[in-house]
Amino acid sequence: MTVAKTLTITRREFVKAVGGLAAVASATSSVANDDLLSADRVRAIGANKVLFVDHDFITKSAGVRLKLHPPRKTGERLLESEHPWESATLNWFSVLRDGDKYRMWYECYDVEGWPTADDTSFCYAESNDGFHWTKPKLGMVSYRGNKDNNILFRQVGEEKHRSRVHGSGVFLDPSAPPESRYKCVSQGLFQGIAERPYFVAGMTSPDGFRWTRSPQPICPVFADSQYSGFWDAQQRRHVIFGRVSGRGGRAIGRSTSDRFDAFAPFTRVLETDDHDPPESDLYNPACQPYPDVPGLYLMFPSLFRHREETLDIRIAVSRDGEKWTRPDREVAFIPLGKPGDFDGGSLYMGNSGCQRTGGELSFYFSGSTLRHNETELVNLADFRNRRVISRAVARIDRLVSATAGAAGGQFDTPLIRFAGDKLIVNAAARPGGSVRVGLLDDGGRPIPGRGVAECRALTGDNDSWTVSWDDDSLSEWSQQSIRLRIEVQDADLFGFQFQKKS
Repeated sequence: MTVAKTLTITRREFVKAVGGLAAVASATSSVANDDLLSADRVRAIGANKVLFVDHDFITKSAGVRLKLHPPRKTGERLLESEHPWESATLNWFSVLRDGDKYRMWYECYDVEGWPTADDTSFCYAESNDGFHWTKPKLGMVSYRGNKDNNILFRQVGEEKHRSRVHGSGVFLDPSAPPESRYKCVSQGLFQGIAERPYFVAGMTSPDGFRWTRSPQPICPVFADSQYSGFWDAQQRRHVIFGRVSGRGGRAIGRSTSDRFDAFAPFTRVLETDDHDPPESDLYNPACQPYPDVPGLYLMFPSLFRHREETLDIRIAVSRDGEKWTRPDREVAFIPLGKPGDFDGGSLYMGNSGCQRTGGELSFYFSGSTLRHNETELVNLADFRNRRVISRAVARIDRLVSATAGAAGGQFDTPLIRFAGDKLIVNAAARPGGSVRVGLLDDGGRPIPGRGVAECRALTGDNDSWTVSWDDDSLSEWSQQSIRLRIEVQDADLFGFQFQKKS
């Protein structure tokens, strides 16, 4: 949810203003078409997982399509308004796995303060398992004369750069010294910087409790909605994603820097197109690296339908953070609930919202029964309308598949160079269905004894099936350039990985 505080403009005026900002780069959207095939270069995958979330590892395909497998909503009300400082609603939040604990930072509003420069509390919650959350009494801020609360601050910064935060995205930076290991990007007020009041602000912390705001904006662009940030271990740079202008109004932009305090203006990387509903745009990035797969990035923007004033959650994927595709894009990743349900009007994914919890993936999102145009105080004062933080769950590495029906399908991978001596496949075959895998040399010829015809078929559901032929060892082809040829019949193929035999 986005709430205007000191600036009140119509949507048309907002789009015109944001679109005219010189800070927003005018780069053409780099969204790739889902059915483009990847260039045939050798992928040095080593022993890393390869997931079929896009066409990057699919060439020469026939009868195969990408299929989205949305997570299952649990219906849990993990966090909701229960204290006076939360009396209007909860809002943007971040979730991190930090050691053996799950930690959450969230914004909330109180009815009495709304709408002023001092209406927002930046709060903290924690969990041992990702399911059961507590709001510890921190004793840091006096609210109505009492410090028994979980408020970290109401405003942050000094003198002319002091303000509340909005759209905050917290992340851990393993490259930073201990005093700035925790970082946060958000909307900030910096008086005297320029005419427009809000810019991207940066905060740092040694522990996630005590925060210091930079006295200058870290990126000279208009800030609204939620911002995502992270340390990119692959590119060895800080990355931030946020709101820019684009088709329909809002779009997603990106900037990178080797310094957290200085980012260039955003380049637009994702926006709606003709395949999306008319009069729709992408609201917030919710972008992060995917756990345990180096070089794979996920984005969970909300698709805002202007006519209906509703927002549901979509998914986009990238291998470099710049070029994005949206698999099976007509399907919502997390759909709206029924009208009147706590998630029936608008949904937003949390920053770093995809986390491992036990043996599954949890996707933390917030939902409200209110639609976008209904987030006014008169409605928020009714506790039934306040935003609730919940989650949806999915099996690990099973978000998108290369799928074929009963007629069957086939595709080749690009040239790959692997490390290991056995091949593991993650797949689920329906009754009567199967998956077979063969090896091709760099000229595209079947390797004797390792062809599709010699492969024993995978049947049933197995996320770690060992591909087998009469001779299972693959060590002879380790570090050589080969392809896989994969036949899929009435099955979903999620990914593969080469490993060393134990």
